[in-house]
Amino acid sequence: MKHFSRLAMLCGAVAGAGGWIAAPEARAVGTPVAPPAVYGPGVWQGKATAVVRVLDRLDAHVEMISVPAGTTAHYKSLDITAGRCLERPATLSPDAAGWLELHDTHPDGATFKGWMLAAEPGLGVFESAVYDVRMVRCEGANVEPMAPALPVPAVPVLTPAPAGADQPASPAPASGAPGADALQPPSGSSSLPATGDAPGATPEAGGEY
Repeated sequence: MKHFSRLAMLCGAVAGAGGWIAAPEARAVGTPVAPPAVYGPGVWQGKATAVVRVLDRLDAHVEMISVPAGTTAHYKSLDITAGRCLERPATLSPDAAGWLELHDTHPDGATFKGWMLAAEPGLGVFESAVYDVRMVRCEGANVEPMAPALPVPAVPVLTPAPAGADQPASPAPASGAPGADALQPPSGSSSLPATGDAPGATPEAGGEY
């Protein structure tokens, strides 16, 4: 308590000597900037080459194969044809989609035709007992479909707040309405009703309840 009292006295002395000057609340002033430009969720960019990963289950060999769109690549007994390759633009989560045709030339070999997604390999599965094929990425030059130009977001306009808006004035009581003092009970009296006005249906009064 002694240390607290001395600290309070020291603070009061410094404030009285002008060491502390109460300043009005400062407001941060900055330059408004536009939000970042991003593509919508349905935008894809066409690329010239699809890259797939092929796993041979028999010898555990893994091979990365680049297949230009519109051509067919060969790996052992597997034919891989890439129809198209699409990737997400830079402002979206990375992903690549390839339209692939797969055919194992072994007798009764498995086939596949459809989209494979790099981020969701479970959506397009080549059901083969020999090979596992996964879409990896797209590469090469940009081709159709081309991603549209990014929209240019507008810079927001900041409206300065009027002076004194941070501390709204207290509403004045309506004409004829009692003020705060009138709502308080007079000195020496109680805000509870008198004994004679209280209902008698209480256990203390012996009434029914």
